[in-house]
Amino acid sequence: MLPDFAPTERVDVAVNIFAKPFQTALSLLSLLRHSGPRINVIWLQFEPYGSRHDSISTYHIAQYLRELVGERCKVFQPDHWLDLKAADTARFSDPAYRLGIRYQYAFEHSASRKLFLMHNDVLVLKDILGAMLPQMGHAFALGALGQCWNCPASHEALMQEALGRSACGPRSYLDFQPSCAELRRLYALARARGVFVRPYDQGFEGIFDRQPWPLPECRINEWACLLDLEKTRPHCVPFGPVLPPGAYRQCGPICLDIGVEWFRGLHALGLHARHFELKPYLKHWVGTGKVTPRRYLLAEENALGLLRRHYPDYLKWLAEKTGKAFG
Repeated sequence: MLPDFAPTERVDVAVNIFAKPFQTALSLLSLLRHSGPRINVIWLQFEPYGSRHDSISTYHIAQYLRELVGERCKVFQPDHWLDLKAADTARFSDPAYRLGIRYQYAFEHSASRKLFLMHNDVLVLKDILGAMLPQMGHAFALGALGQCWNCPASHEALMQEALGRSACGPRSYLDFQPSCAELRRLYALARARGVFVRPYDQGFEGIFDRQPWPLPECRINEWACLLDLEKTRPHCVPFGPVLPPGAYRQCGPICLDIGVEWFRGLHALGLHARHFELKPYLKHWVGTGKVTPRRYLLAEENALGLLRRHYPDYLKWLAEKTGKAFG
């Protein structure tokens, strides 16, 4: 089942789990199939709530992995559920609260140099860790860089009109470091031209007026990214002042997306990230079950179909544990 090679470096894996029992199983089993020998410890952090649409428990995959890899699968469920809210920095000294931040338990406790963050709604197509490790170099993080689809700086016409320069992108984000005034001009022009932007510019005071770059949509997307813990952890809560990768920060009426403030804080220290093209290695789909039940159920059914095709041993085990048929 696992590829026959001797990896030069092992990494830990952290997955934050909210519902999606079949998608979660597919995510983890496909990662193990293609990159298993490169993995040391798998850290599963379960949110204390699930989805009312699920027919089985998400914890079954944790039990299966414990039988498969033993103590190399670590399971943790925090006492607090932060959902999509900004964490209360005044409570960071309380471990019971702080460990409710996504991926935080693994981020604090991993003994590996590198930590791979992954969503529980992906399908790994080939050895993603084997491809990422040689490309990381001196970067503090490697993955799909930027949420450019939401960023006005990715629009060529807007950039030319507002600032007289070419559009920004994942491989050129280091080259576009605007002032706060230029950033405001870009957001204002986007609204005037009917281009969608999230309302981060309503919360620039105290954040982007002090540090206008990286931009509000700049981050390493955490559905599949590799972090260098030796470079990052000493600077991040609870060891340093920078927000950790799983934390949100309020910016105007909404929060900066997950990982944005962490990304900005590490760049302020002179560190840099690197873009990695994920499409050849991984498919990512969404649908949480909170506000999109139809999409959620379709994604779960799709994952179950892929499990039937590629991982029948898991479904046989699951049927024995639950008394339900999945064939």
